Amino acid sequence: MPRRLLHSLLLLCIAVFGAAVWGSIDCGSKLAETGLSAEEATRLRHLIYFHFGVAQLALLAGVLLLRHRHRRWKRYYLLISYNEQGMDINPPGIRMPRCHVYRCHLGNLQQAALPPADAPVLVYPMFMLSGASSGRKLVQLLGEAYRARGSRIPRLFYQPVLGASPWLPEAAAAHLRPMLGQPGTGILVVAHGSTLPEPPPEPALFCRRLRELLPGVEVALGYFQQCPEAAESLASMQAQHVLLLPFLLTEGLHTRRDLPTPKQAAACGKILTRLPVVTSLLREKETDTLPPTA
Repeated sequence: MPRRLLHSLLLLCIAVFGAAVWGSIDCGSKLAETGLSAEEATRLRHLIYFHFGVAQLALLAGVLLLRHRHRRWKRYYLLISYNEQGMDINPPGIRMPRCHVYRCHLGNLQQAALPPADAPVLVYPMFMLSGASSGRKLVQLLGEAYRARGSRIPRLFYQPVLGASPWLPEAAAAHLRPMLGQPGTGILVVAHGSTLPEPPPEPALFCRRLRELLPGVEVALGYFQQCPEAAESLASMQAQHVLLLPFLLTEGLHTRRDLPTPKQAAACGKILTRLPVVTSLLREKETDTLPPTA
């Protein structure tokens, strides 16, 4: 049903409901008058019943129209993480009905529960960087998982990767502001490199937004396996105290092996403070908004 027609029918239901209620009230006021004949009183009572029935029908029609519209709004949400450790992260800024949310990761797509095909599915790649895994590989594996079940593939709408979310720099800025009280403190964002010819855009976009939210603060960017490398970016920074923020999904091998160390920072005459991975700030934000338990 077209949206304009639906709105017109809803307005008609409201008008009919209002007219029926007004008619019932008007008949009731006339029925309270003195000197009415028995035939006139009976007629007014019948009119009250008639208006009451019309009001109920108008209300029922409005509810059915809204229910029809609500069915068109039905959506499923499929959160696909790179690994099992990232499955509990929610896309920031989005409130979803829990019964419509499905979670899995690339390694268990064949065994995981997937959304049915009776409504569109919004696919959220819980990846920090766009690339082959969050693009072509994800589309291929998800299609194979549905075909292996012998079920129809629903309409899939792929959303940007988690690393492109504007909520990430906002959460990071709120966490970093209390640590930037002393002058000479800068931020080094370290991200995973890519095999593509050009660097992934998400870390640079994150840094640009972070500079806008923290004016006057030096924000540098380095990569593990791509230029500029993290150690080179650290050495070129003007700040003496550097806050190291890993642009990663979870704590893992890269955080233990590939991040710049305090020893490397000391060789450059700097002090290094290592922060948790950036997605942990989202978990902190969710915890802060939860209602207190009894």
